[in-house]
Amino acid sequence: MPVCNFNCAACPMAYMCIPMTIGAVVVWKRYASSPMQKKRFASQLSFLFLANTAFLVGSTGFIYTFFYCWEAPLAAMACPIGILEHAAIEHSLTLLIYLGGTIALVSMIFGRAACGWACPIGFMQDILGGKKAKNEKRKKLDKKMRYLKYVILLVIAPVSYITGTMAYTNICPVGGLTATIPALILDPHGYTFGTYFIPKMTFVVGMIVLAILLSRGWCRHLCPVGAMMAPFNKVSILQLKVDFDKCIHCGKCEAICPMDIKMPEDNKSMECVRCGKCVSVCPVNAITLGFR
Repeated sequence: MPVCNFNCAACPMAYMCIPMTIGAVVVWKRYASSPMQKKRFASQLSFLFLANTAFLVGSTGFIYTFFYCWEAPLAAMACPIGILEHAAIEHSLTLLIYLGGTIALVSMIFGRAACGWACPIGFMQDILGGKKAKNEKRKKLDKKMRYLKYVILLVIAPVSYITGTMAYTNICPVGGLTATIPALILDPHGYTFGTYFIPKMTFVVGMIVLAILLSRGWCRHLCPVGAMMAPFNKVSILQLKVDFDKCIHCGKCEAICPMDIKMPEDNKSMECVRCGKCVSVCPVNAITLGFR
């Protein structure tokens, strides 16, 4: 099991560690002026570490409440989509209840905050930046494409049930980025290239390109874990609150939103990842993020 000894020149994981460190510095500079964004940055780094603590605690049997592959070299928990597929293949109601209960419990409290404060893939997208949908044509397309993640979520279990395979996992770009590529680099001579290697790598490239072309593009359009959590935004204990008596309708909150939510009116949107950027830029402190 690889553990960092700070010998980057000889480390096969440096391909990931060094760019993430550089990216973290870039993100820190963006967040430097906001106390809340500094806390979010610290949270994202902490969860990135916690996601990879198998060298300390082994495989725990818990489920990630964000998207991360359980085949990653240091993964300590199980992928929620992998659990869903196993439940379908094994006809296991127990696994389904375990998954649903875990996601529901966390999401009833935090909504989609895990996307904005914990998910390493969300953190990667923050590092890449991404562009906002500017013109009306792109905005309309973006709005329609947001339903795609729900379609993906709905077909995963039936496809696994019918085929008896981990159909989504076979081509999952998150698994490709966090598990397949590290495994290949750690043991290039022992790695066996399977049937799904090229499709999976194609989707990895697509995910990164999407994140560059559109801010939080993966979260908006394709993430099935985000789709699981999204409905809970309406009822979660953690909420964005807007004092409309204070609001001067300057538009800064909507302009900075990485998910292009119509703020401040749609503060309970299922697309909100609770990143708090709107809170940080509000000139009259009309928006707060807190437990009700």
